[in-house]
Amino acid sequence: MRITRSTSTSSRRRVTLPESAGFTIAELLTVVSVIAVLVSLLCAALNSTKAKALRINCLDNMRQLQLAWQTYSEDNADYLALNQTAPVPNKGGAVPNRLSGESWVAGNPLYDLSTTNIERGSLFQYTRSTAIYRCPMDDSTVSGHPDTLRTRSYSMDAYLGGDPDLARPPKLRSTELANQSANVFVFIEEDETDGFGKSSSFLVLPRTPVPTAWFSKPARRHSGGCNITFADGHIEYWHWRGQKDTTAQISMSSLRDDPDMHRLQNWLPQ
Repeated sequence: MRITRSTSTSSRRRVTLPESAGFTIAELLTVVSVIAVLVSLLCAALNSTKAKALRINCLDNMRQLQLAWQTYSEDNADYLALNQTAPVPNKGGAVPNRLSGESWVAGNPLYDLSTTNIERGSLFQYTRSTAIYRCPMDDSTVSGHPDTLRTRSYSMDAYLGGDPDLARPPKLRSTELANQSANVFVFIEEDETDGFGKSSSFLVLPRTPVPTAWFSKPARRHSGGCNITFADGHIEYWHWRGQKDTTAQISMSSLRDDPDMHRLQNWLPQ
């Protein structure tokens, strides 16, 4: 006898498949937001790392210039490399037979279209590289030539081998710095908006007489600060508190209280 299994609809069990597991719009927006935050944090970290690397590169440039400055003095009877801004003989013959045309560097990077004036400088024979005269983060360009990067970012303390008619006589020999070399700055990054009006020199006047303005501005391209070398050979990074202004519209009282200016004034040769 054949037995047949009932296949009536009423006896069948319905199998319900689970609904497709998807993201709601709110969930998708949350995921996208999290990814965007992570990407921004990663970019910030990469930019910070790149900035630090470029600052180290800049520091190495200045270290080589500082070594060249020291070696020049050793090779030239203790005389410091000249740091004068006008091609005229020294007044009074303080350094016989040397003209300011023999300065550590010539020209003005605001207008120089080539590295010729760097190669004319008295320190170039000790460096043999024009690249070390420019900070890799300095994107300033030559006046009238927006596609041409400037050749130099660094200047030298005007009171070291500088013009003889300064308010305080400049030092001309390294022995004059013997007891204060750790407290005298030599090379400093100059602000790109300054126009390098003092050419090879960075001029900050001593506290007496009280200055009426910043004559030269230190750079702020490294997270609001810059690298500075000192006569004993060490290098420091200085962060600036305020925005520098070279106009004469600053009040005398504000300059008397300017901590950045006082800081540099304390590191001028005595």
